[in-house]
Amino acid sequence: MNKYCVAVSGGCDSMTLLDQCVHKKMNIIVAHVNYQKRESAKRDENLVRDYCEKHQIPFFVRYCDPHYKGNFQAYARRFRYEFFKELCEQEGCVSVLVAHQQDDLFETYLMQCQRKSVPLIYGLAAKVKHHGVMIERPLLNMSKKDCYNYCYDHEVFFGEDESNFSNNYLRNRLRREVVDTWNEEKRKEVLAEINRRNDEMQRYQNEIKKIAEDLGEDILIAKFKKLEHPKDVLRAWLNHQGVGFSLSERRIRRICETILKDESRYEFEIDSYRLVKSYDVLQLVKDIEYSYTFDKIEEFDCEYFKIRKSGSSVEAVTLTPEDFPITIRSPKEGDQIQLRFGKKKLNRFFIDRKISHKERKTYPVVVNSVGNIVLVPKIGCDVKHYTVKPNCFVIK
Repeated sequence: MNKYCVAVSGGCDSMTLLDQCVHKKMNIIVAHVNYQKRESAKRDENLVRDYCEKHQIPFFVRYCDPHYKGNFQAYARRFRYEFFKELCEQEGCVSVLVAHQQDDLFETYLMQCQRKSVPLIYGLAAKVKHHGVMIERPLLNMSKKDCYNYCYDHEVFFGEDESNFSNNYLRNRLRREVVDTWNEEKRKEVLAEINRRNDEMQRYQNEIKKIAEDLGEDILIAKFKKLEHPKDVLRAWLNHQGVGFSLSERRIRRICETILKDESRYEFEIDSYRLVKSYDVLQLVKDIEYSYTFDKIEEFDCEYFKIRKSGSSVEAVTLTPEDFPITIRSPKEGDQIQLRFGKKKLNRFFIDRKISHKERKTYPVVVNSVGNIVLVPKIGCDVKHYTVKPNCFVIK
């Protein structure tokens, strides 16, 4: 039976979801985030804890820093999704169930319309991967009123978050001034509109996805500049590479504007990668470090290099017993090799040969037992290890 992590705040929506999971006899754990920003926060934590103890459900809680300096909403969002991801990995959960209901869907849609944004989906998706976590929203067919009625009918205790009644938030104003005024017919009408726009968006996204996949692993800048919808293609290309899901619309736009300029080089940090423009090519570069140690000369293959007993002169080195153990590793800042005609900096070699930044990260460097660089393929070996009869070839 699949195991699920249920995100429960203690409000009527999340308590409805939790109680439904219990009645369906699902295999669940409960995650509760206490933001410590309001007086009733501890009340809600205890409410959820008590329910879990009564029904013998594993309960996990994590506490935000209420004094965080900066955008607290962004911090809290990142905090809870890191918590969810950690729990899912630790407890073997297939996804996180969250209690967004149909009123939340309408409010999100109205906010999108008001901001004139073009999202990947209008409203809320029933299932989506977010911050590396699979999120499911089982309550999108229930209204806020339905959740209240469920809790009353099933005698499920819940807490009210007093911030929901504040006029400081656009979502709250849209709820009270717009969504709460709709009758059932109006709700069906808006839901049909959302579905229609999402159908249109899905067709468009399929086209964009195909264009992004056809660009390949690296993007030629000249080809990118000819795209009709470069911003959307860039997002789809990044998503296809498995990164950039959390990038804001503003940041994607800024990156795209920079790419379209005629600057010789630039780079952006995206997740654990760098998006680098160099030599008229756009590449997604991951900081990779590797190191292999050998006690003797032997044939060897890995994704970064090969060791052979024959090859070209610029891949050759003569190793002696004193050189072992040798290490073949990725480049480091300041690497240089002493050649017959002088020192050669590895970075200068990369620039002269116009080697891409992606390839630079994995280029093999051969170091002997005392820490001297004795070979860099395509540059050659150092002056002390040059002979006419080399015994080792390291091939990039």
